[in-house]
Amino acid sequence: MDDSPRRDLRAFIPGFAFIVVLAGALALAPSLVPGPIRDALGFGHHRLLPEVEVTGTGSYAFLSHQKGDRDDPVGYDPCKPVKVRINPQDAPTGYLALVKDAMAEVSRDTGLELEYVGTTEDRPHWENEYIPSFLGEPRRTPALVSFASPSEVPQLAGRVAGIGGSVAVSVQGGRFRYVTGGVTLDRAVFRDLARTADGRREARAIVLHELGHLVGLAHVKDSGELMNAENVGLLDFGPGDLAGLAKVGATPCA
Repeated sequence: MDDSPRRDLRAFIPGFAFIVVLAGALALAPSLVPGPIRDALGFGHHRLLPEVEVTGTGSYAFLSHQKGDRDDPVGYDPCKPVKVRINPQDAPTGYLALVKDAMAEVSRDTGLELEYVGTTEDRPHWENEYIPSFLGEPRRTPALVSFASPSEVPQLAGRVAGIGGSVAVSVQGGRFRYVTGGVTLDRAVFRDLARTADGRREARAIVLHELGHLVGLAHVKDSGELMNAENVGLLDFGPGDLAGLAKVGATPCA
């Protein structure tokens, strides 16, 4: 008979079960597991959503690119959510569903997780038509979607229905990364569009266009793309838009 001491495995079962559950969570939803735990277990950083494959061809351009490589865009960190707040002041009826629907589309097309985090009283400020300015630390400030008039935001003057863009900062390795941004929409234009079904579809297209700027796309001279500077009746992203969106969403994790 073996009289050697034996370890009571029952004491280790709860811990073992925890590790199994944690490993499952890391495999299925890594964003739910805190970063320090992922790093300690050797899992590192993981995308929140799958990378989108570039399948089409067409015209696209980036607002900014990494130094020395025009094909390497500046983008948001795909391992972190792009948090978005909305200021409902002067917003049209149904604004929340409109913006959230467009955010969901851009998330699908980029592989970036655009996350609505509530409303705010913050008002928009812009350095130019593509770069918003913030009073606080940009890294800790969610992107702002708002509705305004040209008297408040001069960049809306003329035949401009909206503006969008983001703030880039330098990160490790000399790369640049977007950390927050903004979309400001002309309140009068959107009030008029909200009155009809066709108008609401056009409003969605405008929000998609400005969110395209938010995640890093620039205008193109191609009437077959939604990122064309002039709206010629398109209601959804074109093939070049989709290729560009996939590329800005495929930047490496910070």
